[in-house]
Amino acid sequence: MQYLFDRHQSMLRTVENLKSRPLSEHIAWENPFNALLGSRGVGKTTLLLQRIIQLGLPPHESLYIELGDLYFQEYRLQDFIRQFVEGGGKYLFIDEVHRYGYGSWAQEIKQAYDLYHRELKLTFTGSSAIRILKEKADLSRRVLQHRIPGLSFREYLWLSEKKTLPILSLKEILNDHDKLANELIGDYKLKPIAKLSDYYKFGYYPIYLHEPQGYLAKLNSMIELVLEADLPKVIDQGTAPYQALGRLLFAIASSAPFTPNTSKLASRLGINRATLVRYLDILDRADLTISLRKAGKGVSTLAKPDKLYLNNTNLLYALSPHSSNLGTLRETFFLNQLRYLTYENHLLPPEVRLPKKGDFLLQTRSNDFLFEVGGRNKTLTQIGEEEHHYAVVDREFSHQKNRIPLWLFGMLY
Repeated sequence: MQYLFDRHQSMLRTVENLKSRPLSEHIAWENPFNALLGSRGVGKTTLLLQRIIQLGLPPHESLYIELGDLYFQEYRLQDFIRQFVEGGGKYLFIDEVHRYGYGSWAQEIKQAYDLYHRELKLTFTGSSAIRILKEKADLSRRVLQHRIPGLSFREYLWLSEKKTLPILSLKEILNDHDKLANELIGDYKLKPIAKLSDYYKFGYYPIYLHEPQGYLAKLNSMIELVLEADLPKVIDQGTAPYQALGRLLFAIASSAPFTPNTSKLASRLGINRATLVRYLDILDRADLTISLRKAGKGVSTLAKPDKLYLNNTNLLYALSPHSSNLGTLRETFFLNQLRYLTYENHLLPPEVRLPKKGDFLLQTRSNDFLFEVGGRNKTLTQIGEEEHHYAVVDREFSHQKNRIPLWLFGMLY
């Protein structure tokens, strides 16, 4: 146990001087049972450690552990939790549950919660590819899930420029974009177009802000770890070899946005169609890609996506810099930021679909919103000037009701 206390203190020192991410304020830390799910590199570990610092409690009351640690190759998690609670433990923060050597993290965490939820607040992190609803232990009714994305454009500006910008709702952006753009640029002295260009290259993953040297090389190493180490721990239908997933990801990156021809692509990779579709689903679950399906089409892991984007613009620069044309960067940024709305905890959350005309269709419980993304002179010609149709334009301001500055969508979280 002392070894874990020492490692806890060592980990806390790594984040002592880092600024807290604004997103942390919206996590229900005092809920008895929390899950923080997201891809490698988005800052889940930092969120845990900064929360521990905020609590200000000694390690025997508030502790960080990481399930990839060799300690948990020998000792069972459920036995450790029992000892921790008996020793006065109140808060336990468990990092990277999918790396647990025994493979039974869900069952053991569920048992700990059922036994100790009156005494212990438990928060764990895991890969975005984990499907809690499909775990053998029924965690879904007990745990409050938080999807942790990378930095929004707003958070990037907050952390890099020390500008405390407000979160804007989709309704505010659609209805009051002219007023909001003027206020934000005037009050905060923003230069959104220049800063958005920086964000495209290195703004999504927080590691850039405290480790800027060799960022793209680090990002490529992170992708390799996701493919080689993380995904084999969480996929539930056979194995997905690292090399095949890597080749598929690079094929997507080199032609993003990518319209898959499953027969040709499967033949090129030397696999069958069903395996290819499963691999595409795995990359999407790992937050390396974003799959879009046509409006009106059912969602099934057995059906191929109709269009694929890389998850964010930083991945474009890391995996295929020559494909990072401005049109692709704009669309990828917009889709990535809009996708945050689909993380809503609701039986029928919003969905982003591929429309018959235009670039993206956001389907919500109340309305469908059609978007065409383009340069500063983009108009509504391609999609028509109907209600809830919008041109998203690459400029600081737009005085027309249905033409909205692209950068404002980076204020959604």
